Amino acid sequence: MQHIIRYKKGIAIELRKKGMSYLEIQNAINVPKSTVAFWIKDIKLTEPQIQKLKNNRIASAKRNSQKRIFKIKKETEEIKFSSSKAVSQISKRELWLMGIILYWKAGNESNLKKGVQFSSSDPHLIKLFLRWLKEAGKIENEEIIFDILMGNGKKEKAKNAAKYWSQITNFPERNFNHIYFQKGKVLKTQFGILRIRVRASSMLARQIFGWIRGIQEFYR
Repeated sequence: MQHIIRYKKGIAIELRKKGMSYLEIQNAINVPKSTVAFWIKDIKLTEPQIQKLKNNRIASAKRNSQKRIFKIKKETEEIKFSSSKAVSQISKRELWLMGIILYWKAGNESNLKKGVQFSSSDPHLIKLFLRWLKEAGKIENEEIIFDILMGNGKKEKAKNAAKYWSQITNFPERNFNHIYFQKGKVLKTQFGILRIRVRASSMLARQIFGWIRGIQEFYR
């Protein structure tokens, strides 16, 4: 038994002299790390060897970090996929409530005289609200007006914005000729903010306000 220990100790010392790390030596001779550390504690490494070990540790840390990021990303995508499958169907009542909450969250209930308006740079929210208008509000396409709000210095991108929102909403590009540039305001979104307005909709706006109040009363 002792000769095996001496043999492994000799190998550990030789490997350390070659600049190998504790972990590399441990894996090579299959002994505890504490034993390896005790055997080679008096071995001095050269500056190039020390730098090489340092570089290896940095590279290993990066690889481990990338593995963790990949694992988290994979788990996140799996959760998103399984969660999305849970929403197989949305009933008319659920859509109705979703639209009310969306309108409420946007803070539009105070603009009753201006009628129904909704603004967002999120294409998914725009699609949801348009569907809500048609199915819950019984609004026809001809009653819908679009405004594009662009930030300062975005004039050259106005045409692209009109084309983008046309594709998102499935409305003709000619419906997006109301483009307003906000001086001194920088928007992070590339295609601006789309504002949806409904013609002569003050009564619908009041009705939505009543629905919002009904939800508020429910939670009192």
